[in-house]
Amino acid sequence: MNPGTTTSTEQHATATAAAPQSDSGSAVSAVPQNRKDAGRALTRTTPWHYRADFWRAYLALARRLPEPVLVRLAQGVALAYWACAARRRRTVRQNLAGVPDIGPRRAGRQARRLFLEFARKLTDLWRYEAGADVGSRFIEFHGVGRLDAAHARGRGVLLLTVHLGNWELGAPLLTARGLPLQIVTRAEPDATLSAMRQAARNRWGVETLTLGDNPFAAVEVIRRLEAGKIIALLVDRPGASSAVEVRLFGRKFHASVAAAELARASGCALVPVIVTREQGGYRAEALPEIEYDRATLGSRAGRVDLTQRVITAFEPSIRRHATQWFHFVPIWPES
Repeated sequence: MNPGTTTSTEQHATATAAAPQSDSGSAVSAVPQNRKDAGRALTRTTPWHYRADFWRAYLALARRLPEPVLVRLAQGVALAYWACAARRRRTVRQNLAGVPDIGPRRAGRQARRLFLEFARKLTDLWRYEAGADVGSRFIEFHGVGRLDAAHARGRGVLLLTVHLGNWELGAPLLTARGLPLQIVTRAEPDATLSAMRQAARNRWGVETLTLGDNPFAAVEVIRRLEAGKIIALLVDRPGASSAVEVRLFGRKFHASVAAAELARASGCALVPVIVTREQGGYRAEALPEIEYDRATLGSRAGRVDLTQRVITAFEPSIRRHATQWFHFVPIWPES
């Protein structure tokens, strides 16, 4: 058999591994059997502020308030949350303590700054989803030629990113360049919220590929990559089925093997990208393409090795922008 060909059984395994975790960081542990059970599950697993009714209010504020007022309001709420949520503070401190140049001694102060950065990220995200043009917020798109070159080969491009900066804002930037993007995500905890966020992306020509509990849905991702599409995927907060152990800054870290599985199945190009907030606006960057030998991805060891290379590619960016690396759940297995 050609090493670049996958069987239906292999596609099932690939689809299972490719299914991402909900970007909210919450997950329902069991499939509810009726609406009452669904409501109870939502109450147990969804942060109170991450539901459709609250999100609708955030978007209304983004449309009505001047940006400086919205930022001050969001940061005030973030500081109040910081003061009250001792467990969350501790988690963020532990996460940042593993980043070089921060360490345990500076982690407390930098964690507080991260909460403020997250508030700023949310205000820009709300304004984007409320319909504001974000193109003027970008001061640079570095390395775009790398993305153009990968796309020109016509074999599909998997844009890989991490929870760094404001990754959602990069999508309309690409569509404006004639590079329509499709985002792979799991459904939000609230179905109405999923619909709202999908509609906001559609407004800017960004398609959402929502993967539910059916792992075969990810086969559609493979088909689109084989058709030459550009698809974005987060790799630093995996679900249980896609997590593999790698090293980040010399420490054990769980990353998603989905990129390696999709590369094995489709032969797509792998291009890491970041969108970070700098002084004066946002900076997008396409990092060097990650080359690989597709034949080596037939083994688990080969896929884990490629996943390690993907995560390593983000180390300098995470180190440089640690207070924009937004994880509010523990990320180091030993902690």
